[in-house]
Order: sequence, then C-alpha cells, then structure tokens
Amino acid sequence: MLKNRLFLIGLGAGIIIGALLFQLMLSGEQSRQKLGQMGTEPSGKLYTQVEVDALLEAERDSFKLDQEAKAGTKTQAEPKTEPAKEEQPAATMDAPSPTAEPVKEEAAVKHVIRIEAGSNLTKTAELLAANHIIDNKTAFISQMKKSKKLVRAGYFLFQEKMTVAEAIVVVTGEPITKKEADAITSSKKAG
Repeated sequence: MLKNRLFLIGLGAGIIIGALLFQLMLSGEQSRQKLGQMGTEPSGKLYTQVEVDALLEAERDSFKLDQEAKAGTKTQAEPKTEPAKEEQPAATMDAPSPTAEPVKEEAAVKHVIRIEAGSNLTKTAELLAANHIIDNKTAFISQMKKSKKLVRAGYFLFQEKMTVAEAIVVVTGEPITKKEADAITSSKKAG
C-alpha cells in the first residue's frame, strides 16, 4: 500500500512540475518572438522630409484659403453693417488681396497627379513631363533605374519644374490619400 501511494505522489508531482516547466518554456518563446519583431516593424507611419514639407504646405494653403474665405465674408458683411465708415471697408478689402495673390501663385504651381497601379517608368515620366513637373523624361527614367526604386501608385503632390531627384523622392514616397487630393484640388479650383 505504501509503495503505490509514494509512486502515485511522485507521478502526480512530476506531471505538475512538467506542465509548469512547459508553460514557462512557451511564455519565454513568445517573449523572444516579440523582442525579435520589435525592431523590424515601424510603430507608426514614417514620412520623408519632402513628404512632411508637402503635407505642411498643403495644410497651410488650406488654412490660408479658410482665412481668406472668412475675411471675404467679413468684408462683405462690414460695409452693410457700417456704411458710414468708408475707411474701414477699404482697409479690409485691401488686406485680403495681397494674401490672395501669393496663394494663387502657389496653387498654380502645385499639381495633384494620380499614378495608376501598374504604370511603368516611361508612362510615369510622360505623365510628369506633360504636367510640367520634370523637363527631361530620359533623365528621370535613368535615375529611377540607377536607384532601383519602384514607382508607387496613388495620388502625389508635385510642384512645377521640380528637379529629377525631388520628383523621384515624391514618386517613391508615401502617396497622399484621395481625401487629401480632393481637398487640394478643390481648394485649387476655389482659388
């Protein structure tokens, strides 16, 4: 009787200790995998400096257009409410016009271009040259081949007469969303 009892206690303790060691081993393996993946995956969306500048410029343009729209409604409302003061409406009407001219110049320079999925280098170079973004299609194609980067599909914000290197940075970078592209083109049409 004593022999069987000691055997069963030993067997039960062995099973329990084995299960605990197995669980410890599995949790250690999961921790090792998490640590291994920590450096490989970016935690957020990464932007290049050109993309950040382009997004900031687009935000500034939309902010300026909003401010001009507000200033335009105020200047229209002020002459009706205070017709006796002629100096104030003249000053407020003169104020938006200097800011409106640079915005129009910037809006004329910026282009939102959609590069279709599956577009090759030649088609992309022709598209950029047709919109006056680059001057030399062959230089663009040769630089893209040298850099061994791929053209990304999507909407991109370009400026007229960019250098080939700047155009390559934009084309190989993160595209803007359709919502951002629509906002930029609608503000361009309004201006």
